[in-house]
Amino acid sequence: MNWEDLRIKLEPAKDWIIFNQLEDGSIPWDEKGKCDPWDHCECLIALAIYKEWDAFDKGLAWFFNNINKDGLISPEFKNQESTQHHFESHHAPYVALPIMQARLMGRNEPKIDEFESKLENIFDNLKNFKDKDGYYFWAKDKNGYSDNSLITATMSIFLSLKALNNESSIDLDLKKWNEKFDRDGVDRSRFSMDFYYPYLAGIKKDKNEFKLNLKNFYKEGLGVKCVEEEPWVTIAESSECIIAALVVGEEDTANKIFKNIMQFQDPKGVFPTGYQYDLKIFWPEEKSTWTNAALIIAAHAISNYKDRKGDNGNIFLHLNGLLKSDQTIHSIN
Repeated sequence: MNWEDLRIKLEPAKDWIIFNQLEDGSIPWDEKGKCDPWDHCECLIALAIYKEWDAFDKGLAWFFNNINKDGLISPEFKNQESTQHHFESHHAPYVALPIMQARLMGRNEPKIDEFESKLENIFDNLKNFKDKDGYYFWAKDKNGYSDNSLITATMSIFLSLKALNNESSIDLDLKKWNEKFDRDGVDRSRFSMDFYYPYLAGIKKDKNEFKLNLKNFYKEGLGVKCVEEEPWVTIAESSECIIAALVVGEEDTANKIFKNIMQFQDPKGVFPTGYQYDLKIFWPEEKSTWTNAALIIAAHAISNYKDRKGDNGNIFLHLNGLLKSDQTIHSIN
């Protein structure tokens, strides 16, 4: 698929992200005003792909302006104020991805470099979340660190570390995978994110295993479900699963899912968060910015996959060593 054609078709989705950006630079989910910093970074990646540098710079500045002395950021803001009293380990480090995406698009300016000391502080403090087996506690509050490691959070951290320093290995004790991620006795295999994120991050690589697990979540003609037993296809999960499919070499699968979810673009060119196919309704009643960002990123990945170009390359292809010129792309530091 040609990026220039997709770029034009998805322009309204990008414009929706900018439309919802507040004056302080934060990018809420939608007009209701809730802002999640991880989702904010996902939007910044999409803005970098479109080279929307004014909006990108405002968003990057907002993010770093809200990093505290411990290198952490609140997991939720509403009306420009923090609403939570805990911090999640994967939120602050994820800013490394939009910075790297900007550099893949040819952006190397002081406006990015001026945040280097804060970026170093984020990753220095990230080490405090790490246990002896290489797993990361997902959160901390005034009482200390949580007793859980989460697959998606850990994979996000791994991607962030790769964006920071080009490390291609992770020092998890993989023999303890189930023990760590099911520590509270809850089986999370029903969530599609926990299935595909290890592939997206390059931890799991078995193509046949990927295809087998995908059967539990793929709804023919519609896309990927968020939760196995729920009749609910979500555009963001479908988009991320598209990228995971590309990483394991399942290009046909990626193209099929992408074609499925493109049908949900509304007359204004914006995508809903999800579709409940038993009731035949879009649910919830929102068009989240991060959903539209995820679709843009997936479209960009698909269009870059054949040529594997380094110039204007996709961050997730780069982090998995799938660009021809990866050896020439320097790390953030």
